[in-house]
Amino acid sequence: MSITALLRVCALWGVLLGSGCVFDGGDSRADRMTNTSLNQDLFGLWVTRWDFQSAEDVRTIIDDAGKAGVTDLFWQVRGQGDAYYSSPFEPWGEDLTLKRDAENKPIRDRKRTLDPGFDPLRLAISEAHARGIKLHAWVNAMPLWKGVDEPIDLRHPWHAHPEWRLRDETGKPQELSEGYVVVNPVLDDVQDYIVRVVGDIADRYDIDGLHLDYIRFLSDELDRSKLYPGDARSLSLYARMVGDRATIGQLNRTKYREWIRDRITTLVERIGEEALEDHDDVVYSAAVWRRPDLAKNQYLQDAQRWVNEGMVDLVMPMVYTDNDAQYTGDLDAWYSVVDRQRVVPGIGAYKHKGANQTLTQASLGHPRRFVLFAYSTLFESVNPGQPQTPEQARDREQKREALAQFIERVGN
Repeated sequence: MSITALLRVCALWGVLLGSGCVFDGGDSRADRMTNTSLNQDLFGLWVTRWDFQSAEDVRTIIDDAGKAGVTDLFWQVRGQGDAYYSSPFEPWGEDLTLKRDAENKPIRDRKRTLDPGFDPLRLAISEAHARGIKLHAWVNAMPLWKGVDEPIDLRHPWHAHPEWRLRDETGKPQELSEGYVVVNPVLDDVQDYIVRVVGDIADRYDIDGLHLDYIRFLSDELDRSKLYPGDARSLSLYARMVGDRATIGQLNRTKYREWIRDRITTLVERIGEEALEDHDDVVYSAAVWRRPDLAKNQYLQDAQRWVNEGMVDLVMPMVYTDNDAQYTGDLDAWYSVVDRQRVVPGIGAYKHKGANQTLTQASLGHPRRFVLFAYSTLFESVNPGQPQTPEQARDREQKREALAQFIERVGN
């Protein structure tokens, strides 16, 4: 029986008998994190897959982070069913070798080699550890692809596993668009695959953490007039697991969404128990929606439960706003339902003009534990989306200088 199942039984008997349960040895991942690790400084920075294309880019990023006093880098290794490391399961991310024209538009050459000639993750780990920086492998869980053009490499799961795509009640798959096309999270083989991909990263790379993103139902990407997943296979699985064999017209959609949410939670639990089974020293975290109620109800992301049942070590609410009152309110909502030591605020520095508001929000939460989004907001980057005006370059300079001073001050 898993630790989550034990905790559920414990909770039930606690209600019936007025007593609690004590587990010897601390089987949950959260129990294996010592109070010392929970109280350590965590000055974090997200680094997206668009921030590096060469080995020199990787070295520059790590050097920039070290000079600023960053303690933890959340380094993107998987974007949309692709890899920004040497993977036996998924093709190289196309953005690693993507060229652009004079107007910064991508040049799509279907004959080009996708292999960048180096392993960004292995190099990043080596460079980070040499500077005493922890590196967390950042994995996008649900996205399968993004854009109107199909993946170049035919080994990509978009091509290799069309049955994994999310389909509506007519059986029609979600179409390519400028938004993400996603996998169907309720399917066992989809979950098996994601667990395998994550486990491979943990087994072959000396990572300090595994960080999940897009570990939710991407409601904003879908036509809400349709049922997703509405295909016969998903409905049959639902009927078998829940015992509800209603037709689509009779389907209790609230109950159905609750089941989808439980399936996403199952994936989170499986990653911790299977992919990270032999990696107790790897911190397991997830980027989550800005409020626990919105996360659970709108995006089927029961992150409050993930923390309280010990499935993950840390959650990082993405409280990306230039409204300080909203920032405080969202964080308080998290602090009211989970152990605040396991909440590391995610700050949207890109929303702020100048450094003052970024540092104000850092102080409003836990001034010694936060993560900033993102690297290209503070440093010069090859990221094609980075604004290049002199004013914006000065803004980045001010932000990184102020951040370094802030970290030096509060970290001592």
